[in-house]
Amino acid sequence: MSARSVRLLGSLVDAQTRIRVASAVTPDHLLALVFVAGGVGMLGLYLDTAWHRTFGRDTFWSLPHLLMYGSGMAVYASTLGGIAIATRLGPGGFGGPVLSPLGLRLPLGFTLAFAGTLVMMTAMPVDAWFHWMYGTDVLVWSWPHMQLLLGAGLTDCGILLAVAAQRGRGWFGRPRVRPVAATLVIVDLLQRVHYGLAHYTQVPETRTVDFYPMLVALSVPALLVTAARSIGPWAPVAAASLFFGIQVGVDLTLYLIDFVRYTLTPVFALPALLVSALYAIAARAGHRAVIAIVAGSLFSVAFVAIECVWMARVIARPWAEAAVTAALPVTIGIGALSGWVGWVVGGLVRFVAHDGSAAVGFDDRRPARAAALFAGALILAGALATYRPQRFGPPMTTTEMRLEPVESFVAREAIFWEAVILDSWPLADRIQAYSEGIIEPFPLPIGPAWCAETPARLEAELPGVRFGLAINEERVDLAHYRIVRLPMRDGRHCGWLGIAAAFVRSSRNRFVYEVEHAARRSVVEMTVVFKDP
Repeated sequence: MSARSVRLLGSLVDAQTRIRVASAVTPDHLLALVFVAGGVGMLGLYLDTAWHRTFGRDTFWSLPHLLMYGSGMAVYASTLGGIAIATRLGPGGFGGPVLSPLGLRLPLGFTLAFAGTLVMMTAMPVDAWFHWMYGTDVLVWSWPHMQLLLGAGLTDCGILLAVAAQRGRGWFGRPRVRPVAATLVIVDLLQRVHYGLAHYTQVPETRTVDFYPMLVALSVPALLVTAARSIGPWAPVAAASLFFGIQVGVDLTLYLIDFVRYTLTPVFALPALLVSALYAIAARAGHRAVIAIVAGSLFSVAFVAIECVWMARVIARPWAEAAVTAALPVTIGIGALSGWVGWVVGGLVRFVAHDGSAAVGFDDRRPARAAALFAGALILAGALATYRPQRFGPPMTTTEMRLEPVESFVAREAIFWEAVILDSWPLADRIQAYSEGIIEPFPLPIGPAWCAETPARLEAELPGVRFGLAINEERVDLAHYRIVRLPMRDGRHCGWLGIAAAFVRSSRNRFVYEVEHAARRSVVEMTVVFKDP
């Protein structure tokens, strides 16, 4: 046998091996990997926020980042694998619509999820460009973070459709597997909303009476109605309760490892119970759009009522009744429209699950297409409604800040924290730093610090340290403020000058710190941005 024949035979054997391996991988296996990766990614996302609030900014290779990026790559590989298998071996193992452009076979759910992973992956270079252009973003509400959130949402929607398409097939043909899997996707979408609420989930004192309920009404009713229509009447409360259980588990975990914790509110499960009860009572009439609209309205009213009680009784910062009354009609209206969007999306999921039958609630496909287009327009309009550009006033004066002494505070809440966590501090002669934060109703520590490896060394070095501070070119007299000693999570012990601003407003400011010790002088030039919640 010639060498050419041997090579040809080897190629055929390799091709047959690849085909056998590919045929052994089914949509069930791919979706199982997606769900495992989703759980890992959810843990990484929660841990990442707590990690940054505990330690500050970290490298690309931190544990939370590895969990999140590894999860994203696994979902990317799974969805791409679904497209490759359907194209190479045919779409026989895939239920639901399969598109066929340019000779490819694209299962609808896997393709939408794959597109979502691409949006997520392209957020990484966008994030690097954003930092290069505008500096470090220390809040969730930034362009790259929102792009990441959008990609994750698209991926979840694709997986929900992929699960629906496997109805009656393989593992998902079992009575409880598909409903449980679809419920887990809704749980992950609720977690995306929770993450998007950002500062409101971390510091409840910043919750506003209008924008915060609007964000919830814009998103959560759509998810719950989708669950009720595509899974069953009790799916909304099941998904919301499971999500609350995850919140409790995350809170306990963060407590055990001594990380900064979230608040356990908002609790979506309580108003979700009303949505489930409504659909259970409606029974067969639950396919009507009016039920979805009522469900969205009920959820919004219940959510605002619960949050009013929480803010008044637990947080001791009650919302003004006049402000609640003024904002409530808009919140209810948005919740009603959100419920209607959920009705359309839930119908689409049912449409895919029933192999294209008229399960969307329309007599034929023309009204279904019109409803889908209108729902898409509402989603776009809702996204645009969340864009509220920050308006900054002039730089603040020290008199306006109402500077006052403080005896204790949390080090990570101090403005100078952004300098302390830099590798260049205090060795570099001149350091550029950036601090950005939502305005909180607490005194804001603004004093500089000096750190040492041990408490004894700190006490020995502090007498030789001299601090200086200028805010917007206005010198601050630091002579009357005492040193507050605080240990750091990295083992250092720091002495902070106990000075705080009792009042701040939306503005861009320039803080210049001077730290002198042992013939070394370090100047920290910091851009400090205060934003409205």
